[in-house]
Amino acid sequence: MIDLQGVSRTYGEGAGAVEALRPLDLHIEAGTFVTVVGASGSGKSTLLNIIGLLDTPTAGRVFLGDADVTALNDDKRTHLRRDRIGFVFQFFNLLPTMTAIENVALPARLAGQSQRGSHQRAQELLSRVGLVQRMDHRPDQLSGGEMQRVAIARALMLDPPLLLADEPTGNLDSETGRDILALLRGEKDGKRTIVMVTHDAEVAALGDRIIRMGDGRVLGDSLIPPPADS
Repeated sequence: MIDLQGVSRTYGEGAGAVEALRPLDLHIEAGTFVTVVGASGSGKSTLLNIIGLLDTPTAGRVFLGDADVTALNDDKRTHLRRDRIGFVFQFFNLLPTMTAIENVALPARLAGQSQRGSHQRAQELLSRVGLVQRMDHRPDQLSGGEMQRVAIARALMLDPPLLLADEPTGNLDSETGRDILALLRGEKDGKRTIVMVTHDAEVAALGDRIIRMGDGRVLGDSLIPPPADS
């Protein structure tokens, strides 16, 4: 699903250059839940942005599926992000003037789908995350946990095979955060791949595989054994 070959990312030039990512190779199988953990400045968000086509590597190649996406132009990158990748961010990134259902339906509307069809799909997703009764509320009328549920529903709108989450519980209390993680975990199946960035080792342990980063390098990469049957 995801293959990075010799990928690095440097910001700036000369004496002021910052190596956010040092050359690394990384392969992530389809259908897995991978967590990336590290302190601030470790390179984990830069890695996520490169996988999500929000940034481009200074060197190396990035493959999504069989496609080399490294040198795609802006238009092709935009369409690929919209159609194949769902994003969940720490601060939700909902449009404040839109209702919950309008926020969720937005990716489909931007893809040219009808209002009736996109709103029906959005309503189904809001029901799935337990918010169908709040679908006509704007973000400022929702709690932090509710806004993140809307953001997850929006990320799933076009049924993307890849879901990226950047500190999705970092702005929530612990109980709400556990609910959000359970929702994300429930989206992992044989087809959808999830990559989640976090600074919290306890949260990172909820995945199938944990990648530990520091100073722009992969310091550790290990599989997480499934929980024992009760």
